[in-house]
Amino acid sequence: MKVFFNLCGMAVAGFLGYSLEPNLRLTLTGISPGHVEVAENGKIVLQMGDDKSMVDLETLTPDQLPEKILINSDVKVSDSTSGITMNIQAGNRVKLVRVEAGNAIVSPGEGSYLGKIPVLETDLIKQLSEKPPTIPATSVTPPPAATLPTAGESAEPPPMPTPPPVPAPAPVPEPAPTPEPTPAPIPEPAPDPAPEPTPTPEPAPDPAPDPAPPAVAGANSSAIVTIMKQSLSSGQIKEFKLDQVTEWKAGEPETVDGESFQTGTAQYKAVTFLGEKSIEAKAFIKGGKVARWIWPRSGMEIK
Repeated sequence: MKVFFNLCGMAVAGFLGYSLEPNLRLTLTGISPGHVEVAENGKIVLQMGDDKSMVDLETLTPDQLPEKILINSDVKVSDSTSGITMNIQAGNRVKLVRVEAGNAIVSPGEGSYLGKIPVLETDLIKQLSEKPPTIPATSVTPPPAATLPTAGESAEPPPMPTPPPVPAPAPVPEPAPTPEPTPAPIPEPAPDPAPEPTPTPEPAPDPAPDPAPPAVAGANSSAIVTIMKQSLSSGQIKEFKLDQVTEWKAGEPETVDGESFQTGTAQYKAVTFLGEKSIEAKAFIKGGKVARWIWPRSGMEIK
């Protein structure tokens, strides 16, 4: 009788555990479907909605990850071809390339610049917690079971059917003789046409005067260079200083998003992991001062 009661108790405990496990697990551990946590080996794992499987974020494909993430700290990105390095400040959204060893591999979105930042210093976990990725289920169709012979039947395979006889090919008829072509009559030569009178060329119009260069709000090349120097002297940007510049150049006016700017460029020296490089920075000038500096190759704003 005691064994019977023990078996009944085990059955009731198993049923209650199976029914109440999701709610008890959330109450006791705080882990719910869509929960993201850091494993002991440093990998970032995601609790799936089936309450059983944990998925390593490194195994997710780009279409299962958010397209862009928000960075909470500065990140340096570099171009492996040119060796140029740039700094992207915290608060910007960048393109997520992949997850690797607990880090998010990111890009500014243009060119071949890449950098990495810890996943915990981005909003990737928040985005995945709010919208877990869909993991496709894989199914394997078992092969059909072999039919076993019944009692009294032989286990030998059935004989192969005899192939039908192949009919003999039909004889190919001999080709009909090709008739010789009748020579075409030779046409009589046409009479020479009368010569047309040579037209008298009209005098060429006077060349139009060259258009005047666009006005630059009263600023000439030297004024543009002066404005760029004043911007660097005032500390408007921190990426490079006035004494690093080796060449100044005034550019052509440009229109960006319907707004007109005067432009200028500055070549400066910077030390990268590939050695000293000459880098070009571009200034957009409006109202007698620099509105912003950018890297012409990537289009990213210089801070």
